[in-house]
Amino acid sequence: MIRVILAAAALALAACDNGSNGVMREIERAEKERADAAEQAASRSASWLEEVRAQPGVEARPSGLLLERRAHGRNQSLPRPTENAVVLVHYEGKLANGEVFDSSFERGEPAQFPLGGVVPGFSEAIQQMRPGDEVIATFPGELGYGERGSGPIPANAALQFRIILLAFQEPGGQPVQAPR
Repeated sequence: MIRVILAAAALALAACDNGSNGVMREIERAEKERADAAEQAASRSASWLEEVRAQPGVEARPSGLLLERRAHGRNQSLPRPTENAVVLVHYEGKLANGEVFDSSFERGEPAQFPLGGVVPGFSEAIQQMRPGDEVIATFPGELGYGERGSGPIPANAALQFRIILLAFQEPGGQPVQAPR
């Protein structure tokens, strides 16, 4: 037993001797890997955004948001939410490679959240909608998670969301929802 402990201690000390160089190499390798992934995501995203922009019926907004209106709600006289609203939506988000990273449809339950708490492209898209509307919103990385990325979303990745706005409520206001 003592031999096992001594052997483990000797291995640990040997690793420490080599440690600072080994740790630095590992950090540099991880940073390079992250930078390469971000560069690939940005390149793939740029071509994907151009493909989407070229599709008929896609509206290009000044911010870089690309909107395709899939369906209009039954009452187009309803207001649109502002950035201060809390919204109830069904959505599915995916990357340029088609990978779905989040979906309220799959969970079978809509999501509710304040528009001020989501990425700018998602918020801007919803502010262009009325309850009952369905859109496909595609936007560049800077309107998404930018250089930091998030979880399965690489840095600089363009994102695409299918969104159905079910209802919203402004601070102190009454809920506004799609007619049934």
